[in-house]
Amino acid sequence: MSGNAAQNRPLGGFDATTAGIGSIVGAGVFVVFPAAIAADSGALALPLAIAAVVAYSCGVSIFQVSAALGAGQANYDDGGTRGARLLLGPTAAFVTGWVFLCSRLAASAVAALMLGTYLLPDFAVPAAVAAVVLTAVLNVFGITRSDWVSRFIVAFVIAVLAFVAVAAFNSDRPPGSVKLATLPEPGVTGILESAALLYFAFIGYGYLASLGPHVRSPARNIPLALPAALAVVLALYLAVGQSLLSYFGAPALAAEDAPLLGPVSQVSGGIGTGAVMIAAAAAGLGALSALNAGCARVAGAMAEEGELPRVFTRTRAPVRGRSAAQWAGITLGAAVVIALVLAFPLTTLLGVAAFMGLLYAGLTAVYAFTLRSRRWYTPRVLNLLGIAGALLLALSLPLLDVALGLMAVVAGAVVRLTFRRER
Repeated sequence: MSGNAAQNRPLGGFDATTAGIGSIVGAGVFVVFPAAIAADSGALALPLAIAAVVAYSCGVSIFQVSAALGAGQANYDDGGTRGARLLLGPTAAFVTGWVFLCSRLAASAVAALMLGTYLLPDFAVPAAVAAVVLTAVLNVFGITRSDWVSRFIVAFVIAVLAFVAVAAFNSDRPPGSVKLATLPEPGVTGILESAALLYFAFIGYGYLASLGPHVRSPARNIPLALPAALAVVLALYLAVGQSLLSYFGAPALAAEDAPLLGPVSQVSGGIGTGAVMIAAAAAGLGALSALNAGCARVAGAMAEEGELPRVFTRTRAPVRGRSAAQWAGITLGAAVVIALVLAFPLTTLLGVAAFMGLLYAGLTAVYAFTLRSRRWYTPRVLNLLGIAGALLLALSLPLLDVALGLMAVVAGAVVRLTFRRER
């Protein structure tokens, strides 16, 4: 969902909940279930529940830090760097911002490849690159989605997901050649890895948790909206995931590249396939646009603090009433995403994005733990649950994904030593 979605008028509790649902449901749900089943061949209910609990715990932490700063979107528009700087100093601010950037760039690559896989499976990488370039150009010129367009896209995507679930539960897989994956034996390790991957599909919860002044009575409405939104999304994901398991079977689902297309392929006239492809395109382009612009804002905030080169603070002049855009961050971010798309397969990028997202969530929970003032519904044990859950899930991912994520963190240290300026 667009970061401007809530800025026109204060949101009530129901509107905040729907905004949260829209920010969570996105590109990840189109590709995450095969990877989750490949990690653990058991049912999806337990891994999904674990992912949702970790998301809730870390979402409460983001809300705590934002509320303590009185800045509403301190963990959204600047990646949490301001909160980290005030609570633990400049080094913590850089690490937070850098991990945020890495997680969102990896997520952008996942969204791009998802789009390419659904629209042009034989040319998925070129299609992904084209989508990245298109959204970057639009962002440079300040062309973003309006509030009503964002809401329409979210409603359409959710309706298509529900349609896929109904079709999958009521259809039999047609006979023919079927790709089958070799699945591991169900176990604790597989459940945790599956939960870590499924966490990626919940990662948009941070938008709702940091809405702050854009919500009426945020101290009351956000703590109610956050679990409500996560519960609705959990139910939706469980229905979609179980329906896909029912339709494909675990070995076949784990081998699928575009699983949501299978159950609707038998709908007459290609209506079902067309609807899923449109939903995938809308979710992918929407995620790419929001993530690209968000990374540019975070890079700009870090540059203002002297942590990145000043070029990231520069904006191009508004064009025909469009808002100014931080062109350097948008352009470099798109270049990094294209490099990731060309270098790694979707499954690897999904694991790296999940690892970096969990690392960022754990860092935010650490900052929330240091706060002295807290309400009854934000006890320190919830912060500890977020820290432990995020760390446990992150380390349960495949070694290659963890290694690539840690390499990105080390690269951040090199960047800071090279470019840091005194404020």
